[in-house]
Amino acid sequence: MTAAARGRCVRSSRELWTILLGRSALRELNQIEAELSKHWQRLLEGLSYYKPPSPNSAEKVKANKDVASPLKELGLRISKFLGLDEEQSVQLLQCYLQEDYRGTRGSLKIADYYYEERTCILRCVLHLLTYFQDERHPYRVEYADCVDKLEKELVTKYRQQFEELYKTEAPTWETHGNLMPREPSGAQPSPGPGPSGSRHEAATPSTVHWPRRHDLTGAKAPEA
Repeated sequence: MTAAARGRCVRSSRELWTILLGRSALRELNQIEAELSKHWQRLLEGLSYYKPPSPNSAEKVKANKDVASPLKELGLRISKFLGLDEEQSVQLLQCYLQEDYRGTRGSLKIADYYYEERTCILRCVLHLLTYFQDERHPYRVEYADCVDKLEKELVTKYRQQFEELYKTEAPTWETHGNLMPREPSGAQPSPGPGPSGSRHEAATPSTVHWPRRHDLTGAKAPEA
């Protein structure tokens, strides 16, 4: 694990999903209750949990002395590439380095990781709705308490965000920066949702290349 990745990142959605499945070290009822109490607002927000970039967020990243400069630099590039809030982009990168990056290739599959994070929020909500009334489930009570917090606004929020995301335009090299390769001449964009969950997502590349002569520890970047 790199030095930059040793800092504590926020709980990833995939890790929360693993906890709810009972596949984590956190299996006690009070631990499940604590996790849901801490993260239920994220589940309510759904895909809208991920915010767009903003000048204020970018300034906070630049001013944060606890984050290594190469991590800030790459986080800001990822922010433009994914259309994601700058602080959330750095958090996403930190979690990716802790959970997925193995240092065996010269590229970061950060887009794949981001899309999985989005999907895991939806998986968590579906899991809660599937089992909160199941008397046989060991976490039924904890799930039911969380669903009580969600149910008033859940359907309205999710319908609204899916309607908005469906209208999102496909990303381009001009709008998402040079981490996104240009379309080859004559190439047709693939159907599927876009980086904000729209129907153009499959057209987005799955890897982000490391900047040359930089890695997050100050050493040379891994060779491709």
